[in-house]
Amino acid sequence: MRIEKTFVRNFLSSRHNNWGVLAGASFLTICFIMSLFYWDKSYPISSFLSASRDSIFVNGEYWRLFTTSFIHGDLQHLLANSLMLYILTYFVTSFYGGLQSLIVSSIMGVAINLFVLYQYQTNTTLVGASGIVYYLWGFWLTLYFFIQTHQTVLGRILRIGAVFFILLIPTQYSPSTSYLAHYFGFLIGLGVGCLYYLLKRKKLHSFEIWKFKVIQDDDLDFDWKESTSIKPSL
Repeated sequence: MRIEKTFVRNFLSSRHNNWGVLAGASFLTICFIMSLFYWDKSYPISSFLSASRDSIFVNGEYWRLFTTSFIHGDLQHLLANSLMLYILTYFVTSFYGGLQSLIVSSIMGVAINLFVLYQYQTNTTLVGASGIVYYLWGFWLTLYFFIQTHQTVLGRILRIGAVFFILLIPTQYSPSTSYLAHYFGFLIGLGVGCLYYLLKRKKLHSFEIWKFKVIQDDDLDFDWKESTSIKPSL
């Protein structure tokens, strides 16, 4: 007699709230409106939105660490970030809530901007939501690794690696792109994802359902339990 188990569902098998579309659209709308103010220099506020090393560390204009994540250099820059920003905001909101996708990501965006600007020269301006996009990627992929326990560890690593190399590594170099913001944001996302998992591990795995089947030696089988949850092992 042997027992076979079949995966049924887990935390990532279905959405947990319906706010993803609204959250994603709201994030993009804020970016578009603030970028319009930034592009049109006739608005007095336009000169108070972007961040540079001097504006933060010399002038002490710390609000720029927040606002600069929502403005973009031009329409092409905004469109380049929009698709991934919407998709990630949608998924993180749908599964983990708006607190993670909007509030925490914005706070992490401030931390990313602070670190990156400290490394830059005084005349370099940092704008855009790329750091937040990569942070959300790091957060999502970390939790994917911990939650998808029905897949092998190697299988999960290969899937995450494929996403990273296909979507997160640029195919060509652009001197105007802050790659430091990208990958520092990704690393912070990994760290926050690990912390979130440690705090929410029991809840996340409580959604795991497996189906067990007992198979008799005479090849006659019958259902032992239709479904139950088990404690996963990594």
